[in-house]
Amino acid sequence: MDVPGETADQRRRQLTRRPIAAGVAIGAFAVLAYLYVPLPAPNIAAPSEGDCVELTLFTNGFHTDIAAPVSIFPEAHPLRRLYPDAESFLIGWGEERFYFSDGTDVWLGLDALIPPSPSVMHITYNAPAVAAYLGPNAETHVAVSTEGAASFVAFVDRALVLDESGDVIRTSDGKIVGRSSFLRTRGSFHLFNVCNQWMARALRAAGININARAAWLGGPLVRAVEETGRTSCAALQRPR
Repeated sequence: MDVPGETADQRRRQLTRRPIAAGVAIGAFAVLAYLYVPLPAPNIAAPSEGDCVELTLFTNGFHTDIAAPVSIFPEAHPLRRLYPDAESFLIGWGEERFYFSDGTDVWLGLDALIPPSPSVMHITYNAPAVAAYLGPNAETHVAVSTEGAASFVAFVDRALVLDESGDVIRTSDGKIVGRSSFLRTRGSFHLFNVCNQWMARALRAAGININARAAWLGGPLVRAVEETGRTSCAALQRPR
């Protein structure tokens, strides 16, 4: 039934808007479901008394690095060969060009979100002192089991690109003069795989049950880890 005064063009525009609006609504629902529908908890043993390793997260609110003791890496690991005198590694991941920069170029940051954006790992050693380059305003310990620590190392290994000799590929010096490197890695940096989401996935690999998909900023990532209660090996020690 025609509405008085309604033209054929008006009716066509109304009919066109309906599927567009429905498509937008379905798309928004799909994105929200992807980001926030809970995933199964990692199938990794929890830490316990006598079976606990502490990692440490450092963040400036935007970017996050993780410190791990060298002892959880095999003796012949390429990172140990790169820095044989290290006692701990401080590891970060990000988009190559933006990570190289001082982080103040907004357009460079926006461009990093458009794939394909090549990634690099930043590696330095002997945290927490070297974490000062971040200007960290928050940090937290992360308690994992030896199984979780091994799974974390495996996650790092899957990211690293090695040469024919099994060594890491340095793309340039890192942000700490004389004791850091940028290393070639697999994986594209984009809106749904930013540095903190990568870090959250590394933590899930270690057995920490957090939402990695929505971990865009470092501050909320640290708080999410703290909410799990997995922040201290000392708390697992039974009173004598």
